[in-house]
Amino acid sequence: MAQDKKLTEEKLTELWEDKKIKVPSTKNRKYVIFSDLHLGDGGGADDFIHNRQTMLKALEYYYKNDFTLILLGDIEEFWQFDFATVKKQYDDNVYSKMREFGNDRVYRVFGNHDYEWHYPQDPAMADPKYAQGAPEALKLKYGKGEAKILLVHGHQGNIESDKNSWISKFVVRGFKQVEPIARFLGLYGHPSATKSQVTEDYERIMYGWAKENEVILICGHSHRAIFAAKSYAEKLRDNIDELEAINLANRKDKKLVKKNLKIIRNKKKLLEEEKHKGRDIDPTESEVEPVPCYFNSGCGLYTDGITNLEIADGEIRLIKWHRTGTEDQQFDVYDSMKLSDISFS
Repeated sequence: MAQDKKLTEEKLTELWEDKKIKVPSTKNRKYVIFSDLHLGDGGGADDFIHNRQTMLKALEYYYKNDFTLILLGDIEEFWQFDFATVKKQYDDNVYSKMREFGNDRVYRVFGNHDYEWHYPQDPAMADPKYAQGAPEALKLKYGKGEAKILLVHGHQGNIESDKNSWISKFVVRGFKQVEPIARFLGLYGHPSATKSQVTEDYERIMYGWAKENEVILICGHSHRAIFAAKSYAEKLRDNIDELEAINLANRKDKKLVKKNLKIIRNKKKLLEEEKHKGRDIDPTESEVEPVPCYFNSGCGLYTDGITNLEIADGEIRLIKWHRTGTEDQQFDVYDSMKLSDISFS
């Protein structure tokens, strides 16, 4: 998928300067951000169905803990499935849980695969007649009450998903008929579980705009979870380097070295998996530590669960909900930082 840098920057700037976009506050409110669930028909071409129970657990947790739900695009897979088909499959489970939040605790932003929200009544809303016409962006304010965070799906400036989406939709609809067979033969898996089809310079472009405009940018779209402008693969490398440095400085402590070597082996295995799945992307900054201004919620299509972002208690967090999680460990906090620590100076 080709990313037009100039068009991306123009569209993000236009949205950031748009005075009509809602700007709720983070003060005394907690937000949970999901993107790229790609809800389908429950059949062989539905990439989300295996994570449905995991999503229901997550929604129940966030409802009980007073979070406001932000649906950051591509919640439905409308390139492949009709609205009525998706609604029939998920109305009494996922949508029902979303409706429990009430209209005041649900925001929806459209993506390239679910941009049709300009006309249907939204089944995620408790009172859908007041929720037609999802916007392309949302802003959040904190600190002195100024808008600091821009939330978009992230397809802005993408040739296939933004400018020529009708062609892409046509191709994907045709492929739906043979996808279950291709899966059975091992010829195809969803990009989130194998290789992302979003260009590897995507994060650099989005990060570059955020840094230049001193905006905290939160996206989905790429299916690659990014925290503070670093990919999971990059974080793994940092962890490995830190542990190797500790071992070098404490090489006489055999017990510590042995313990760290076991952790290093595990992290290297995870790093190889990230490489295999195309998520070992180019760093947003090659020579210096990146400004922690770009975040990506990942997706709900991983083979082992769902990632999402939280903004709560003055922090932003990257969360992984485990598909096979226990009651005691349904999710992990992969990373967190205080919003006040994000500085552009």
